[in-house]
Amino acid sequence: MRTKCEHNAKELDQLSIEVHHDISSLRELWCTFEKTALGGPHDTWEWVNAWAQTAGKDCKPLIAIGKDANQKIVLILPLTICRHFECNVLGWLGADQGNYSSGLFDLSAWSANDLPQGEDLMRLILAAMPHVDLVHLNKHPVEISNQTNPLAGIAGINEASPGHTFPVSPDWDSMFDARFSSSHKSKLRRNERRLSDAGPLSFQKVESNAERLDVLDEIFRSKQEWFAEKGIQNFFANPDICNFFRTLVQTPDRSDGLTIALYALRSGDEIIATNLGVIFQNKLYGLIASTTSGPALRYGPGRVLFTRIIEQLSKDGIEMVDCGAGEDENKLRWCKEERIRQHAVLPVTAKGYIYANILRACLLAKLRIKKSPQLWKLMQRLRKWKSAIGPAKTGMSCSPSSHARLQA
Repeated sequence: MRTKCEHNAKELDQLSIEVHHDISSLRELWCTFEKTALGGPHDTWEWVNAWAQTAGKDCKPLIAIGKDANQKIVLILPLTICRHFECNVLGWLGADQGNYSSGLFDLSAWSANDLPQGEDLMRLILAAMPHVDLVHLNKHPVEISNQTNPLAGIAGINEASPGHTFPVSPDWDSMFDARFSSSHKSKLRRNERRLSDAGPLSFQKVESNAERLDVLDEIFRSKQEWFAEKGIQNFFANPDICNFFRTLVQTPDRSDGLTIALYALRSGDEIIATNLGVIFQNKLYGLIASTTSGPALRYGPGRVLFTRIIEQLSKDGIEMVDCGAGEDENKLRWCKEERIRQHAVLPVTAKGYIYANILRACLLAKLRIKKSPQLWKLMQRLRKWKSAIGPAKTGMSCSPSSHARLQA
């Protein structure tokens, strides 16, 4: 089923919007557009389809497809409507476990400034949608591949954490020498020797579906312990979230589309660090990383694994790494560029205006806490206090085994 947008004649000549509900029927069209469109892996057919089958199975897909006057596709936006405070809120479909959601665009179509942008573009899209009170596009990048996002003109509030990226040089030795001091490299080699005391140290890109599922189960188990330790709600307690990642890692790799990148570092037979990401348009996007909570933790197995991953990506010709949101010492050591993400908020009805004010107040408070060292330290202490008086109940069937951190 699809609904065509009715808008003013000028905009209708420039851009028409269709809204589709059947994701499976769009596979060929969507995957073809992915090859040349600019966007991220979280907007690909594989990602959205995996989400819609699992964690998003109760969400009705509203896939907006934009065509220019020549009926050429110039945008695909995976959207859905959720109910919040008695409001119909239009947002991304499948954004929950990703770093960004922007939709896919043929940005060359906007180069002449003939097509609507920002609020004008969104209102054209809204005209093709069911009733909406508010638009809330979270994890919304201001730029896509160093070009202005056509939807970036919607008024927004910055996410508390930007994304972090860095380019990968095909000359690994020169890149490594330029980025790190001799003392840091000596420490890294010393840690590798320490990690190999319990058994030979081996680096692996996990290829088969069976092995990927086994490593993924290790990640799920590790999350239970780490979230409980930090006093953070464990979203992996939701079996649908676990099933989403299980579906995602079994996605057949496409050289011109989404490719799974799952890596493991072993000491003997024990997995001491893992890193899950996806490669899209020759760029690695980090999703989840985990490290053992055993004695090997003191020697930084996660840093060792990440260094080996970048060396491999350099050999493979990958041009960029996006480590996602959040800050940690190792991520900031590598990443020298930030990618601004926003909450784009556009009220549509009177009810939507009320909810928008509440939402903006909450987002601004969160942003203030994250940007204030004192308030952020206080928040971390409160989380630890919560954990100390009663570990978070997760309800997971998986048992804890290792320490993990979430990149996305």
